[in-house]
Parts: sequence; structure tokens; C-alpha cells
Amino acid sequence: MGGEDKTADKDEFKMDIERHLSTKTPYRAIANLNDKPITVEGCRPTRLWSIIRHGTRNPSKKVIKQAKTQLTQLKEKLLMQKDTELCPKFFEHLRTWSFNVSTEEEKYLVAEGEDEHIELAERMQNRFPNLLAVEYDPQMFYFKYTATQRTYKSAQSFATGLFGRHRIHEIIYPEPLSKDPVLRVS
Repeated sequence: MGGEDKTADKDEFKMDIERHLSTKTPYRAIANLNDKPITVEGCRPTRLWSIIRHGTRNPSKKVIKQAKTQLTQLKEKLLMQKDTELCPKFFEHLRTWSFNVSTEEEKYLVAEGEDEHIELAERMQNRFPNLLAVEYDPQMFYFKYTATQRTYKSAQSFATGLFGRHRIHEIIYPEPLSKDPVLRVS
């Protein structure tokens, strides 16, 4: 038993937990990373419709406030420790760390969410190379989002993955509806 590497077990356990966190499951933990073209004998794709949920976002104001309080308290407790096995470099980083998520940024899309949508678009483009051309044509592509920052930024990120950063200013988005009957229930 001595000398066994427990790292693999911990990583496997972490991945198992990440896959079962309901709406808090990180997309990267469950993403279909297959980007091979889809082919069906005797068929060719002519259209692609997709409803895609927004990417990873900040939590609600309530959770942001709780996290700030609890993480600040934890930081203070850790810094007061005299006997610890943690390295000095960690303590130096901890000493200068501060919680910097503002409650005004509640439910805003974060960088992880932007990356998720860029990568999703790139995989879809690889899977449907004859449908998802590299050039944007407003007659061929229709992007719609709900009236929130996270869905707008998700749509922009997806379009960036399809057409590149240099073309993002060309994308036409219809004005979002406050109560969209297709995209939002309630």
C-alpha cells in the first residue's frame, strides 16, 4: 500500500463530482469534444438549427456576497496559521489576494463562458464544414439571444468562433425581446 499514487484517484473523483453538479456542472466537464465531420450515407446536411444555453457566468448577488464574506474569513484564518505545511510562496499570493467580483456583475458571462462558446462554434464548424462557411452572410446566419448580458456575450463568442474576431463587427443581431416566447420560458 505504501508508495501508491493517490493523485489519479483524486482526479477521477473530482471529474465524477463535476459531472453531477446539475446546473453548476462546468461545461468543459461534459462537453462533446468530438469535432469529426458528421456523415450519414445517402444524406447531406442542408440546415442546422441550434438552441445553445449561455456559457459559464458569475453567480447571483446573494452568492457573490456570501463568497466574499466566507473567502475573506478563510483567507484571514489561513494567514494566522503558524504551523503549516503550505509553502511560503502560497502565503505571499494569499496575502495580496482579494475577492474582486462585484455584485453589479451578477450573472455576467465570464472568460470561461466566452471560451466555451468560441470552442463550441469551432467544433460545430469542423463537424459541418459544408454548412458553416468561414464567411458571414446575414442571409444564411441568424443569431438570437435573450435580453441579458450573458446571452448576448455568449452569442458574440459563438459568432467569434465561427467567423473570427476580425469579422465580429459584421454580425447582425435582432433586438432581444424582454419575454422571448421561443428562447425563454417564464
